[in-house]
Formats: sequence, C-alpha cells, structure tokens
Amino acid sequence: MRDFTFRCRIDGQPYSRGLLQTIRYHRDIHVLHELKRAGAEVAIDGRTLSHDDINLLGADEAFAVSVAVRRSLTADDIRMMFKQQLLASDRRWRDMDAASDGLPLQACVAEIEITGISFEAFVEDMKTQTPFLADYPALHPDHFFITKHGETLQGVEIFGMYGGPSEMRLSPVPDLVVPIERDETYPFAFGAVATLVDGTNANAPAFMQMKPIKSGLAVKAGCCFPAAAPKEMVEGHKLHLAIEFLGFATTAAAAH
Repeated sequence: MRDFTFRCRIDGQPYSRGLLQTIRYHRDIHVLHELKRAGAEVAIDGRTLSHDDINLLGADEAFAVSVAVRRSLTADDIRMMFKQQLLASDRRWRDMDAASDGLPLQACVAEIEITGISFEAFVEDMKTQTPFLADYPALHPDHFFITKHGETLQGVEIFGMYGGPSEMRLSPVPDLVVPIERDETYPFAFGAVATLVDGTNANAPAFMQMKPIKSGLAVKAGCCFPAAAPKEMVEGHKLHLAIEFLGFATTAAAAH
C-alpha cells in the first residue's frame, strides 16, 4: 500500500489519524455487538465469539472481524436482521422532518488534507465511485451495504454514529443549495439529496468539495440534517465523515 498522510480539522479542532482510528476501533466493537444481537454469526478463526469475547478484541482483530461479518451479509440479510430498527428509523426521520418544517438545516463539515495520493486519482475514483463501491463495509464500521441504480446509490448505514441503521437513497443534484459555503478555490464539488426508500426527502443532503494541494488534495466533506435532528447525530456525523474519508484514502492508497 502506498503511504499517505491524513490531517483533519472539525470546527477548528484537529483530529489526528491515530485518534480517528481509535474512534473507529470503538465503533467496530459497538457494531459487532449490534450485529450479534441482530442474529449475525460473529466469529474468528472458526470460533464463534460471545459478547464478552468481542470486548476483548484488539483494534486490528475488531476491524477484520467487523468487515468480514458485514461483507458476508447480503442487502436482504441486513434488511431482515434490522427490520424493526429500519422501520423505527424511518419513523424518526419523518418525525424530525415534521418538527423541522420551515427551519434551517444543520450543517456539519470535516476539513481534511491528504498527501501521498494525487488529486486527479482521488477525484476520478469519486466520479466513478470505484473502488469505493467494491468494499463499502471497509470504509466505516457504520456502513452495512450499498448498491447502485443508475446514478442513485442506496444503502444502509448509521448516521452520526447515533442510534441504529437507516436505509437511504442518495441521488446527485447539480448546483445543490445547502447552508455550506461554496469555496470557489475547490474546483471539484458535488451534491446529492438523500431520501427514504419510499421517496420521502430526509432533508440530509451531502455536499463535498475538493482541491489539489502539494502532493495531494484537500477536502471539505459536508452534509446537513433537519433542524430537529439530535445534536449527537450532527456532531457525530462530522466524525463519521472524517473516518469515512480516512477509509477512502486507505482504499485509494491500496488501489493506486
């Protein structure tokens, strides 16, 4: 794998690569507990793990087992295992939207600098959505699956590392208007609108901006949430974005 550096600031606060990896470790452990509770087979070297065993996994083991379990499950497996949580999630999104009617969206942004990976290669990967779609679970512990239908992505993940999983569709929208400043020094930008599976607007648009820097690229990874979304979801998704882009960088470094 090509070596790379990764720097992140959220609301002016630096988050080191090591700190983000530590947060990821705790999310891997949490998600393994949730998967086991939902009925997934959580095992290592052919040995089924108890909840106590999961708590004793080291960071590398937790990552490997977490990714392996989520890779082994189909989209329908996930939907069946988390059926009640997904239904509850849809209700919460509708309630948040109803309580937010007429109020401004809450924005969250993670500012990231990556060196050792070229801007051109990274942007091309983002445009084609490969190799990222090839192994969505490896990007973040809270990613369960993703599928592509034309230009629309559909998947299950935990938003803001808060609560349980949600199933969403993400569709690109040119010139998307969001309460995130468009920085014209970032030449590559794209936005997308998130909806529930039935087409209900979740009012959780994504907005990403990128620019080249010496030996790499800078990213403003952003998204928004309804005004009534819990603070923990909004603040947690800033870290979610940072960990996700660390996963993107790791995948890109391995691919190139």
